[in-house]
Amino acid sequence: MSRRVLHIAAVLIVLSVAFAGTSYARATVENLSQVEKIFLQGKYDRVVSESSRLIDSGAYGREELFYLKGLSQAQLARFSEARRTFEYMVERYPKGKRAFDGYIGIGDAYFLEGKYAESISSYNDALANFPNHKNAAIVYYKIGNAYHKLGSEDKAKEYFDKVKNDSPLSFESKMIPKDLGTSSGPIAAVKSFFKPDATSAESDPGGYFYVQAGYFKSRSNAEGLTEKLKRKGYESYLATQIKSGSTFYKVKVGRFKTKGEAEAMSGKLKSDGYKTRVCH
Repeated sequence: MSRRVLHIAAVLIVLSVAFAGTSYARATVENLSQVEKIFLQGKYDRVVSESSRLIDSGAYGREELFYLKGLSQAQLARFSEARRTFEYMVERYPKGKRAFDGYIGIGDAYFLEGKYAESISSYNDALANFPNHKNAAIVYYKIGNAYHKLGSEDKAKEYFDKVKNDSPLSFESKMIPKDLGTSSGPIAAVKSFFKPDATSAESDPGGYFYVQAGYFKSRSNAEGLTEKLKRKGYESYLATQIKSGSTFYKVKVGRFKTKGEAEAMSGKLKSDGYKTRVCH
C-alpha cells in the first residue's frame, strides 16, 4: 500500500472518530428528557448551557427547560441569574404548569441569598396569582421561614399556623420548629426545593446502594409509606424524580456501601411484605 493511500486512510479514520464523538455529544442532550437526566446527576453547569441551547432552538418543553435552568443556576449559587430565568418563565408562561413553582423559585433564590423581605414578596406573588393552589401550604411555610429569619416570630407563627390548619399531615407541617426562637430546620427545607433527589432535610448526595420500597405520583402516599417504615425501625426517606415533566416520589431505605448489604435489607423488607428493588 502506498504512503499516500495510508495517509488518506489515516485522515479518514481521524475524521470518522471526530464525527462520531460530535454525534454522541449531541445525542445526549437533544431533548428535555435527557436534560432532566443530567439535572438528576447534579451536572448543573451543563444543564444551564444545554437547556439554553434547546430553548433557543425552539425545542419541545421550553417551560420545563426554563425551570430546570433556574433550579440549576440556584444550585450553583447564581441567584440573580436564577431569578431572571424564573421571572422570564412566569412572564412567558403565566398560566403554565410551572408558573407557581417559578414564583417559589424566585422567592427561594432571594431567601438563600439572605434577602428575606424580598423572598416574602415573591412568595406572596405565588399566592396572589394562584390563590387556590393545592400546594399553598408550602408557600405559607416558606413565608413563615422568612419571617422567622427576620426575627418576626408573631408573623412566623401566623403562617406556620396556616400550614398546620391547611395541611396538618404534610412534610412542611412536620418541619415547623418546635421553638420559634431556634433556627434549625427552615434553611434545610428551603434548600430542598433545589435538590433533585431529596424532599426531606436529610442529605442525599447519592453514590450509594439503597432499597426502593415504593414509587408514587402522590407525595402524600409516599410520605405515608415512609412514616410507616420508620415506625417499623427502617431508615426510610423520600427522594423526588423528575420524569417527562412530572414529579414522582421514591421511598428509599438505607444508604449502603455494598450491593450485598442492600440486598440483605431488600430481603428483610420482602419478608415483611414489601415489594422492593436494589438501586444505585
